Amino acid sequence: MLLYNISMTLNLRTTIDKIKDIIHVSLKKYAVFVLHLTPHQNVAQTILVYTFLGWIVLSLPFMTRGGVGFLDNLFTSAAAVSTAGLQTVNFADSYTFLGKLVVLVLIQIGGVGYMTFSSFVFLSLSQKHRLRKSQEHALTAEVKLPNTLKLSDFLWAAIVFTTIAESIGIVFLFNYFRHHDYTILSAAWYSIFHSVSAFCTAGYTLWNNGLVDFTDSKTINIVMSLLALSGSMGFIVVADVFNFVRRKTKEISYTTKIIILMTVSLLAFGTFTLFVTTPSLSLAEAFFQTMGASTTAGFNTADISSLSSCSLLILLLIMCIGGSPSGTAGGIKTTAFASVVAIVYSHLRLNPRVEFLAHRIPIQRLYSATSTVVLYMVFLFISVFLLTWTEKMPFLNLLFESASALSTAGFAAGTTEQLSVLGKLIIIATMLVGRIGVVTFSMAVLASDEDDDKPKPVSQEDVAV
Repeated sequence: MLLYNISMTLNLRTTIDKIKDIIHVSLKKYAVFVLHLTPHQNVAQTILVYTFLGWIVLSLPFMTRGGVGFLDNLFTSAAAVSTAGLQTVNFADSYTFLGKLVVLVLIQIGGVGYMTFSSFVFLSLSQKHRLRKSQEHALTAEVKLPNTLKLSDFLWAAIVFTTIAESIGIVFLFNYFRHHDYTILSAAWYSIFHSVSAFCTAGYTLWNNGLVDFTDSKTINIVMSLLALSGSMGFIVVADVFNFVRRKTKEISYTTKIIILMTVSLLAFGTFTLFVTTPSLSLAEAFFQTMGASTTAGFNTADISSLSSCSLLILLLIMCIGGSPSGTAGGIKTTAFASVVAIVYSHLRLNPRVEFLAHRIPIQRLYSATSTVVLYMVFLFISVFLLTWTEKMPFLNLLFESASALSTAGFAAGTTEQLSVLGKLIIIATMLVGRIGVVTFSMAVLASDEDDDKPKPVSQEDVAV
């Protein structure tokens, strides 16, 4: 018996050593693999890796309460990392506390961005307080900054503001829950989860019907709206305002002015049109649903599936435009939409220069904006086309589902839980493309060798448009 125990111990140690060797070799190969990736491919693979890791962890038996399949866990992981918030199962009832905690971590990583967080940590620990070139390239591939803003200022603003905003949200929500018969532990957990979910515009809640039961709660409506708007407007605005207050800059940047104008305009347009076209919604409900669409947070105090086709179209348009660059929201982005509007307006006025708010927009930014809009429409078409092929549901519902996934908005018109296996896979892919970014994803796929990037002489010809 003693010899048997000794033999088992030796075999166990040998097995553990082999596993360690396999992990060590795998990590080494992975590090070499990452070094050969382009910045855009690095962003894409990071998001895919976190989705895969989240899927594996959520598939552990003690993470769910049973009845949640492998594919549903993958869907939840992808929705959390992409901050889309779409659900194929009842999240509140299907996952244990540990499962919800894992989802919360994935939301935080997906919302702020792994590249942003890791770069901030390196910047803080670095003696020279400078990023490596590879980190700068990877970060600039993930976030789009104006030339007036330093990368280091953006990183500090992103992390510090995230901490402050989420902490303030936790305090207000905790105070609310404590006054509504929640225990201290429950109030703390609910306030932390929903503050992070709101700021990262993830749309996840710990209640079965979202925020429908809190339609008349001014505290929940105001706090969740402010958190979502703070995250969706982007860290560019935060860094810009902070520099202006510290007098590092003389005025608010042009980018910030466009973001604020477009955000206010979308909120006003959506609130007014929803309130007028949907008699069942109060003014506060119309605003909250518009806020959920424009920030792509996906929070709702009304049953989205019961809204009319007209209301769904309004929400669809707003969530396709989405939030602002370098924020937690998805969509085309307000600045890209404003640039395309400026192109059309300038063309109709026969103005050779593209101007917006009395400023000329650089040609490279116009290329970026038109590329974003066109690629967004291409990926939306592909997603809707595939869903209409695999699913037997109303077309508007499938269009709404695809747009919600690509914009990482999380709004659903009662379609998500009815999706087939192929339908779920299509939406998973759509959410991940939306989180990576349609332009970043396309550049990652179409990446070429350096030799191929050298411009080749071509003849110039005119074309009728």
